[in-house]
Amino acid sequence: MKGQVTIEFMIFVTILIFMLSIIMWNNVSLQSQMMYAKANIEVQKLCDTIAFEINSAVRAGQGYRRRFYVEEHVYGVSNYTVDVKEYAVFIDWDGNSVVSSIITKNITSGTINKGWNYIENINGELYVT
Repeated sequence: MKGQVTIEFMIFVTILIFMLSIIMWNNVSLQSQMMYAKANIEVQKLCDTIAFEINSAVRAGQGYRRRFYVEEHVYGVSNYTVDVKEYAVFIDWDGNSVVSSIITKNITSGTINKGWNYIENINGELYVT
């Protein structure tokens, strides 16, 4: 009788551990998907901010100058690049990309870097330093 109870208990514990491991595995998978989605949203916000700065410089016209900051780390993403071309701002990182539209074809001189940037509108042309 004692042996049968012990075997039934061991089977119950094994099944319980198996179910718990499946639940934990699903939780980790869901958490990694949520981290990816959050990073994607935060990088899109940064891209929209850069596009806003460029569009503001174009709309304001001659003499506009403003200093703006581009985050070095965005929700764990630090190895990203910013490109401005063909009426769009692109941010690429780890095989992913986001885009925001702008109202000018290109920036005349300079590139947008991580950290502080100055954007100027001189005679209708945009310069970033």
